[in-house]
Amino acid sequence: MSHHYSKSTFTTAQHEVPFEMEEIFFSRTDERGVIAAGNEVFRRVAGYSWDELVGAPHKIIRHEDMPKGVFYILWERIKRGMATGAYVKNRAKDGRYYWVYAIVSPIEGGYVSVRMKPSSEVFGTTRALYAEMLKREKEEGISPEESAAAIREALKTLGFSSYGAFSSLAVTEEMQARDKALGRLADGRLQSLKDLLPTLEELNKQQNSLFESFAKIRSIPSNMRIVASRLEPAGGPISAISQNYRLMSDEVTNHLGGFRVEGGKRSLTESVMARVFNGLFMVATSRLQREVREVARADLLKHTERDGFQTEVEVLTNLMDRYKLESGSVLSSVFTDVTALTRSAKDLRQLVTGLDSIRVLCRVEAGRLGAQSASLIPVINQLDTFHVEIDAALEQIMKLADRIKALVEEAMPRSLTGSIYGSADY
Repeated sequence: MSHHYSKSTFTTAQHEVPFEMEEIFFSRTDERGVIAAGNEVFRRVAGYSWDELVGAPHKIIRHEDMPKGVFYILWERIKRGMATGAYVKNRAKDGRYYWVYAIVSPIEGGYVSVRMKPSSEVFGTTRALYAEMLKREKEEGISPEESAAAIREALKTLGFSSYGAFSSLAVTEEMQARDKALGRLADGRLQSLKDLLPTLEELNKQQNSLFESFAKIRSIPSNMRIVASRLEPAGGPISAISQNYRLMSDEVTNHLGGFRVEGGKRSLTESVMARVFNGLFMVATSRLQREVREVARADLLKHTERDGFQTEVEVLTNLMDRYKLESGSVLSSVFTDVTALTRSAKDLRQLVTGLDSIRVLCRVEAGRLGAQSASLIPVINQLDTFHVEIDAALEQIMKLADRIKALVEEAMPRSLTGSIYGSADY
């Protein structure tokens, strides 16, 4: 059966297919993207019969206004087993269009795409980006791969570290906008995770400040030894102080490794932030998955779906359970790492207190030397500045880490925390 239609068929191409905010639709395909099943909302909005849809490639509903780079990113990610969200403009059989936010999830033997009506501010920003990329694809002839790279670069200028980070925030914003439009209570778990992001950014800033401060003191013991060689015989008090300060500062510097992962290539905070974005995606998606599963179960009981629809309910249930488990696992790992970070900050503060006592001894010795200590004063002043900076940074790090732990605990599933976060333990 042919699924091609002439341009004359699309008499209402500029009009949008209406569907309600509460309506969610889904489709299931094989690994090639060939449609195997879906729900009645999907069929109705697309405007095809089931005979036309089942066995047809999913691109039967692809709209020409969509940049090819978006589908390049989507397929690149889902082929790697990564569930991915994207704004998609689709085309109905009669030429009309409809926008969705789609979550495409790999499953055994294919993929499931769950779609909802988009309405957040992120949606408006994305449409403008799509229009720009589509124009470049047409006028500059850039390839889908080049378009995908350009989309990722554009997202970075908007403040997103990766497409995954964008996808996570987009689905969260859409779920929150959906809740508001349907008169639902705000989702505390999603809000807690969103609040984590600026807190983590501030924590990363404080960590970088910490690294910079310690980098400044690397030369202090050497400077102290040079001054000591001018003021006293070898092995004198200032030489001993410089030696002790060097040993302890080395220990402190080594302890900074607790703030880094991946062999020192990445800060622990950056690693945590990446997982928070992942957790945000999982929590929002598990909610959407729960909702579409409940709708599918209700439709099955009302006999409004096709024969064999029980299989789709089972697929959706398995996906919901998977997202629930993965979100809990991700947030548990975040909580564990933030707890370790707090412990590292406290240990580091104790070591810095030891360094501070050596600084005090240095000042006492300078007082004993009187006018002779003039060359030592700049070194002591440098130490004073360093210790003020480091104390302030460590205090902020511990406060921020405690705040992050509290927010993560609020966002974790009830089964993992023993706390009650509402009626839905998703």
